[in-house]
Amino acid sequence: MIPVAMLLQIATSPGQTFAVSAFTPYLRESLALSNSQLSLAYMLGTLLAALPLMLVGPLSDRYGLRGISLVAIVMLSAACYFASTVTNFYSLLAAFFLLRFLGQGSLSLLSGNAISMWYRNRIGRVSAAMSIGTAIAFAWIPEWLHGWITVIGWRETFEWLAMIVAATMLPIVLFLFCNRPEDIGQTVDGDRKIIPGQSPDESEISDPCLTLRQAMRCRAFPILAATNTVWAMAGTGIVFYLFTLCNDLGFEANVPASLFKTFGLMMLLTQLLGGVLADFLPLNRLLTIGTILLSVGLGAAAFGQTELALHSFVGAFGAGQGMLLAVGNVIWVRYFGRTHLGSIRGTVWCCTVAGSGCGPLLMGIARDLWGNFDPALYLFLGLMASLSLVAIFATPPVSNENR
Repeated sequence: MIPVAMLLQIATSPGQTFAVSAFTPYLRESLALSNSQLSLAYMLGTLLAALPLMLVGPLSDRYGLRGISLVAIVMLSAACYFASTVTNFYSLLAAFFLLRFLGQGSLSLLSGNAISMWYRNRIGRVSAAMSIGTAIAFAWIPEWLHGWITVIGWRETFEWLAMIVAATMLPIVLFLFCNRPEDIGQTVDGDRKIIPGQSPDESEISDPCLTLRQAMRCRAFPILAATNTVWAMAGTGIVFYLFTLCNDLGFEANVPASLFKTFGLMMLLTQLLGGVLADFLPLNRLLTIGTILLSVGLGAAAFGQTELALHSFVGAFGAGQGMLLAVGNVIWVRYFGRTHLGSIRGTVWCCTVAGSGCGPLLMGIARDLWGNFDPALYLFLGLMASLSLVAIFATPPVSNENR
């Protein structure tokens, strides 16, 4: 299940901002859109995608991750093909909605929940192993897409993405995906064998079992939700316009590609480290470290105008993102349990997707009104710095919080 979940994460790329960013200069030019119009389409598509995303978690709780994943892959492939046909603002909005809902939203949520169903005590180390796929996608897919776009065009590149997603992922999920270890006579973490269909003794179950309503009453829940939302807002906004930002500063066309490699490498290193540490250290401390690193990175982006400053940004922000990814893969199942995991993570993921939609709009408006991205960067920095002060209070729920 680890390599299956890793490949599912990579398959989310068509709906991820790091992939969409390779298309943005060509979409803006081909469709004759301003920065505000382009980012507005992205924001509205992302915000609209957050609404049906609230249903994906409960549906996976009810019908199983495997079936919902198959549906999401088929629809994501169709969405890539539809993106190749857009001709105006409204069709682009529809394409962004489909790509964000199915790729960045649904498949990301499903792949994360898949590992949470199979691991608990070892989930940090397992998530660290999974981070290799995410880092590879982040480091090389934007450059790969940019190269394909310059050779065959952006429409044809979307068509190839549609074929690649369907041809690779459908057989893998159909024949290799398994919803829960109990379905094949195994247990979480593989500690012992059980009879298929038979639950382990209640005395041996130590997992929490919080409902969505109970989880929302816990102090950690709003801190985690806000951190994910602001992190998505800032990261998506900057990555969406990274090619444009580099062009505004007069850098060569190869600079964004090298920045993505630095970003991916730092994210991989800290996610590997954070995944191991998450099995042994308090998660609220790791969350604090992650938010501080994100704040440092945003400070470098906001106050630096050199290539070194941009590398400092992607280095620190990538490190912070890797740490938060490591924590996020562990903290939900550790704090709130597996039973209602789809509903709980689905609600927070809805906020995260909504935040990721607002980031590019704020960046686009700032550039259209002031000629640069600085006002949006200052806002992101202020919000993340504030969250770094309260992240330490995201401690595990106690019994009186759950009543």
